[in-house]
Amino acid sequence: MGALLSIGLAFATSSFPGEANTHLGMECFATCLLCHTSPAGGTGTATQPFALSLVAEGLVTSDPTTLGVALDALLAQGAAADVDGDGQNDVEQLAAGENPNPDGTDFCPVDGGEAPPPIERGCFGGSTALVVGLAVGALRWRRLRR
Repeated sequence: MGALLSIGLAFATSSFPGEANTHLGMECFATCLLCHTSPAGGTGTATQPFALSLVAEGLVTSDPTTLGVALDALLAQGAAADVDGDGQNDVEQLAAGENPNPDGTDFCPVDGGEAPPPIERGCFGGSTALVVGLAVGALRWRRLRR
């Protein structure tokens, strides 16, 4: 039970979109769709081309501190880091609020539209209530065993 709880907490506290926004000084907030095929993220859905290029450059999904290193590595590659084939560096596109994935929807408002809200808990596909419920259940189970 404890292992399950620690896994849930690890995903709940990881906020890769927020890390990318901070690292790049973005004015708009990237959504989970930057890396995931699902708007809520979740295990097994981080298969967007940009996510795969980040992993190839050292991103470790359980360690948000590796995101900056991977972003910097892609930036240093210039136009060679271009998953959508438009001739622009993927990280430069992201910093400008554009989604570097092929057919990806941009993150900054276009023509007066609204930008997506910031991600608060990361792209883990779970909910805070689930994590809290697991924590309470684990504590009760532990007390009962004593």
